Amino acid sequence: MFIPDNKVQPDNKGESTMHRANIFSASHIIHAFVDIIVIILTFIISYLITKNYVNLFELKEYSWILIVYIPVWLFLMGNTRIYEKIVFFNYDKILRIVLVSAIISDLFLAAMIFFVKETVFSRTLYVIFCTSIVLTLLIEKFIYKFAAMEKHMSLQRVSRVVIVGTPRVARKFTEYVQKNNVNINILGYVKVKDKSIKGHVELGSIENLDEIIKENAVDEVIFALPKDYLGEVEKYVLMCEEMGITVRMLLDLYDLKIAKTYLSNVGTLPMLTFDTVSLNQAELFLKRLMDIVGASIGILLTGVIALFTVIAIKLESPGPAIFAQNRVGLNGRTFKLYKFRSMCVDAEKKKEELMKYNQIEGGLMFKMKNDPRITKVGGFIRKTSIDELPQFINVLKGEMSLVGTRPPTVDEVSKYENYQRRRISIKPGMTGLWQVSGRSSIMDFDEVVRLDTKYIDEWSIFLDIKIILKTFLVVFKKRGAY
Repeated sequence: MFIPDNKVQPDNKGESTMHRANIFSASHIIHAFVDIIVIILTFIISYLITKNYVNLFELKEYSWILIVYIPVWLFLMGNTRIYEKIVFFNYDKILRIVLVSAIISDLFLAAMIFFVKETVFSRTLYVIFCTSIVLTLLIEKFIYKFAAMEKHMSLQRVSRVVIVGTPRVARKFTEYVQKNNVNINILGYVKVKDKSIKGHVELGSIENLDEIIKENAVDEVIFALPKDYLGEVEKYVLMCEEMGITVRMLLDLYDLKIAKTYLSNVGTLPMLTFDTVSLNQAELFLKRLMDIVGASIGILLTGVIALFTVIAIKLESPGPAIFAQNRVGLNGRTFKLYKFRSMCVDAEKKKEELMKYNQIEGGLMFKMKNDPRITKVGGFIRKTSIDELPQFINVLKGEMSLVGTRPPTVDEVSKYENYQRRRISIKPGMTGLWQVSGRSSIMDFDEVVRLDTKYIDEWSIFLDIKIILKTFLVVFKKRGAY
């Protein structure tokens, strides 16, 4: 949804005072990629047109034009902030930006002509390309804006948002959102100082913000507050941080100079962002891409293994071979988690009787050695992790990821303290740092939370790959599962 502009400055220890970000965190990577494709295609078409009238060398001889033009264009577009999803542009402003940027890029390209051989330059090609690129990029930008307003890309998650604030600032923010079709789901508004926001869904008062977040599967909290209330909101910002909820603060102030913060804008309103999850949009895209590829391969593997597993389960115990259970995913969303059934059919009913044998204190997770509900076939498929394979379906649906935090049950989450909810601030995974660090041998739930939050804070594609490889090793050794 909203992407920060400026990276937080490091503290004295050389670490970021907030979570990691890179230059792509402020950009819509798909938008920039489309620009590159359009420029390349326009160049090829311009070359083919020019070749009908002028004798040209092979296409590769003129490839230097793209090497010069593309970086200049991306720099200019980035400088105008057109790739930032939080910055809103009307069609007339897009027209001005494209025309000015194209002229500057063309002039830069013309300047480079003095540094190349005359044999690898064609004035006709230059004129046709520079004329065509303006038209094609304008068409692309208008289509892109229209498409973004109609339907956001399927890989982009729609954030569930609550707005905390006074009527005037909240209404102003809502007008910007509605005018520009920002891809968020505003669940409702939270009152401050008993000032109601007429015509909108009210979820309660700011004093009950923690309960509102828990009951509505909230991804982000946006504080739309007047300047005289900023001193009183700190405890609520810290509470959201503890729960792993992204916080954004709209500041209706003038001449504000703030350092060491993530800054962005909604219309004319400057906005502060405090994000406890280290993944930005570019990283989420790569992670989702890896999930789709991995899940597709995994489903094929599951189909083969299911031929034998389903028969074995059915022969030993009556009932369905696939077990579906409500689990809690990203920020409280519930979904059906699929597994090959490894227990008796009435396992959920018997769980209450066995809670006294739970090896995890507080009932925040259930682990029991020699669980009598597990069947013989179930014991085998649990030790080999075959029972987990149907979760590739959850990954492909986008409810889970290959690597993440394990999805808890609804009952477990209802008992969480605020700081423990941070482990559900990202998508759950089929495997994770906890699983490869001991799995069932870890009986302290706070240690589970520590490992999960460590994964969130230190995430990278390479860490995911490392965890996946370690998972294969753990499964191969049949270690830590029961």
